[in-house]
Amino acid sequence: MNFRKSVIVLFVLLAGAACAPAAPPAETFRIWNLDSQRLTGEQILTVPGSSGYEGVTILVTVGQDGRVIGAEIADNLYEANAKPALEAARQWTFRPQTFEGQPVQAVGLIGIKYTPPEILPDVSIPFPEGDPEDVEITLERTACFGTCPDYSVSIRGDGRVRFSTIDDPTFRIRSGQSAEDFGTNYVLWPGAHETTVDPEEALALIGRFRDQHFMGLQDGFQSSVTDNPTYVLTLRAGGSEKRVVDYVGRDVGMPRFVTSLEDGVDDLAGTQIWVRGNAETIAQLKSEGFDFGSKRAAELVRTAIELNRWSTDNSNVSALLLAALEAGLDLRMPANADDPYGASIGAILTSYAASHGQSVLFDKLAEMGELARMSQQELNDAFATGMGCRPEIARALVAAGANPEYNGFRGNALHELRSDSGSCSETPAEERAEMASVLMELGVPLQARDDSGWTPLMGTNDPELARVLLEAGADPNVSDDEGTTPLLSVSDDRVAILLLRAGADPRAGDEPSTVRKHAREWHMPATLAWLDAHGIR
Repeated sequence: MNFRKSVIVLFVLLAGAACAPAAPPAETFRIWNLDSQRLTGEQILTVPGSSGYEGVTILVTVGQDGRVIGAEIADNLYEANAKPALEAARQWTFRPQTFEGQPVQAVGLIGIKYTPPEILPDVSIPFPEGDPEDVEITLERTACFGTCPDYSVSIRGDGRVRFSTIDDPTFRIRSGQSAEDFGTNYVLWPGAHETTVDPEEALALIGRFRDQHFMGLQDGFQSSVTDNPTYVLTLRAGGSEKRVVDYVGRDVGMPRFVTSLEDGVDDLAGTQIWVRGNAETIAQLKSEGFDFGSKRAAELVRTAIELNRWSTDNSNVSALLLAALEAGLDLRMPANADDPYGASIGAILTSYAASHGQSVLFDKLAEMGELARMSQQELNDAFATGMGCRPEIARALVAAGANPEYNGFRGNALHELRSDSGSCSETPAEERAEMASVLMELGVPLQARDDSGWTPLMGTNDPELARVLLEAGADPNVSDDEGTTPLLSVSDDRVAILLLRAGADPRAGDEPSTVRKHAREWHMPATLAWLDAHGIR
């Protein structure tokens, strides 16, 4: 081909490319809880002049590659300077989002909190010297308007550790002389206890205090908020003492390293042994001759469950409970010593294991016959919790007699799958969808109502879960007493589109609760685009 022909061919190709239709723009979907998809980006900013409780809510638009391509203020309650938050938001990156296997742009709300600049210590103040046995670090954590543990723990330079929930300044062994009841001070094993740690590790912790110029800190960092716990760090050495009070201190300029030092004291001292419990708690009790066949053992286990019931990490309490079983816990003992005719500790344990999806503990108790001993009500209540999205537990409970149609205060087991705070809230979407399928196979009704009059489909912002429910026949047009339908109860575009495709009425609701108004209020562009395309105002 000569040069002239080559030019003509190239011209034709370029002309064809220019005339070819451009790729359609990516669809944009409102993603509920988009901030949980963050990969990088600052959530807390140091801003001069901020009060510590200021924050800005930002509506971000995220491209298919996960980078922010747009940001605007959605809420600024305290009228803070929004510029730093906007600049930070534009630097965030997210997991790329998809819908039905196709990449999409995402819209969602994120929050960025402000804190004032740190008030750094005076580095000119020397660190006191002293013999290791004369150096002591003490951490106090006080009660709050809630269940904050109230205790004090001290570590000496020679490795001696003392934990206490009583006002006793002496440093003597009182291990085992705990309070009459477990759980006082919102601490599992209250009283005074002594142990030791490696002196080298104790000296390393003291070195952290020296390196961070702890002695040069101001004496207190106290916010004006209420109902929070107070933390106090004290260092005594060489005849000197430094005490730093932290009451929501980060909000008033307390350096971040103070929190790190507080946590470092807890970690080295192993305070979880006494505060919330773990397998070492049982080991220490065994070393002191504690009778695990006693009423007090049942009380200990019941208290451990109550103190850890709402924890997002149940590994420590699960280790404690398994260790208690190995130590000879009498499962027939009443869980409450004051109520000898109440539930046994075995029933309480089995219900806890089932409701929190603790399969290893649940299987162990089932092998010991506890599942067969549960009452009908106990089985029903455990089944209605969602069971940590563990299909094997659901099947075992039904086989033992649980009624899959049972409706508790929060609804049935399907209702629990959509909850932001239930035992399945941290479970991947695919596992929640699988659990929903299993529950429906077991006979859990799709149209049951919770205490708000909502079916499991209503309020479901998880597209995988919504798809499974719709495919199983969930009614997309059911409504509560106020006329709220599934379409008016969700805040995720992906779910809204699935509902509309399944026949949800786009004209549902009366003013002021129309679908269009709801979509505008919750920034749902895909829903608005669907309404526009179908001529619905």
